[in-house]
Amino acid sequence: MLYKIGKDLELKKAPRLARLYKFSWVFNMSFILIFIYGSFTPVTIIETVVRYDTITVPEDIKLTDEEITAELVKLGCVLPNVAIAQMKIESTHFKSDICFENKNIAGIRTSNSKHVKRGDDGKPLKNRGHNVYNTYKDCLKDYIRIQNRYLKNIDGKYAEADGYVKLIKQIK
Repeated sequence: MLYKIGKDLELKKAPRLARLYKFSWVFNMSFILIFIYGSFTPVTIIETVVRYDTITVPEDIKLTDEEITAELVKLGCVLPNVAIAQMKIESTHFKSDICFENKNIAGIRTSNSKHVKRGDDGKPLKNRGHNVYNTYKDCLKDYIRIQNRYLKNIDGKYAEADGYVKLIKQIK
């Protein structure tokens, strides 16, 4: 037990400071830990923000009938409503894994065009037997390229009338 001498020279019990010391120590350590942890958090957030700002994502279309149709029309598609129907069948209404993983909404398998994503060896990339594209727009460009290739074969072979494909393209 601790005693202290008062002003009147009497011995009095000294207050126990051990509890106060323990409380003070825990409080100060908690404050120091919060200060140290808090000082590192802003650095991590700023670093993350900078990292995301340096990534550039090519502009792409949303997988809606309206946006796909608008892009097909812009690219000169013949019968975009038929193309949309084909793409819905190929991509299970734009929800299949191949559609998302490959950015391939048309189910294209054998294209070797410039629109197909290339591997390190320069060969077209394939995933699950389907071509892989950087964007959905690239897939649509390739679809139009394939459509135009087939339309060229119609004139004089399938259709008897000269300029049959030109006539189809004029109908909107």
